[in-house]
Amino acid sequence: MFENPLNLLYIVLAAIILLIGILLAIAIVYLIMILRDASKASYYVRDTAEKVNEFVYKPLMMATTIVENLKPILETLQEKGEGILKKKKKKKK
Repeated sequence: MFENPLNLLYIVLAAIILLIGILLAIAIVYLIMILRDASKASYYVRDTAEKVNEFVYKPLMMATTIVENLKPILETLQEKGEGILKKKKKKKK
């Protein structure tokens, strides 16, 4: 079997290639596990972001829209109130 050095070289190379193959297989398994965990983590992040959007951002946007729609009405009421106060001050003088 080990009659010449070339046969020994082929056996050592085969063993090294086998060892590298096993290590690569183990590395791929670990990579798959890491990517699966990353996928789960990204799902939970996406779910949390959707909940924040639903329960925080949307109500704030609705409140902002309501305030923007009420602002002209409140300004008009304020102007009318100031007009009424001016008329009362003029009557008192």
